[in-house]
Amino acid sequence: MTGRRHIVIGGILALACACAKPAPPDETTLRAEDRAALEPVVALDVRASQAMREADSATGKGEADAAADALAARARPAVDEALRAAENATVNSGWGRAKRGELLAILRDRKAEIPKYEDAVRGGDPEKMLASIEAQAAIERRALATVAALKAGR
Repeated sequence: MTGRRHIVIGGILALACACAKPAPPDETTLRAEDRAALEPVVALDVRASQAMREADSATGKGEADAAADALAARARPAVDEALRAAENATVNSGWGRAKRGELLAILRDRKAEIPKYEDAVRGGDPEKMLASIEAQAAIERRALATVAALKAGR
């Protein structure tokens, strides 16, 4: 009987081990996964930022049509795509959720400023233009700080 009891106990232990859940990933692993999930969002925001710089450059040269085209054809679609990517990004840590929230806020602010910038470009009002450029510069500073923190894992 002792042999039989050992087999039963061994079987129970084998089942218990097979049913045990693996340990959850640690914070470092979660952050690395979250960083990877947010990198496409950052790439899209960089694309939007480049289009905004194109608009700034065209505006500086007095090329209002080229500036408006950069905003409508490149900046706005990149911001919209980045917003969708950020909203759909799967993040699993509190840090990742916070970084996604920061990126979403930056993208929403970029989106809100584009029509104001388009108005300023089309209207040729220097005060509106300056206000739009300053607003975009403030958004850009926030974006750079957020991306630096994201890459550093802070």
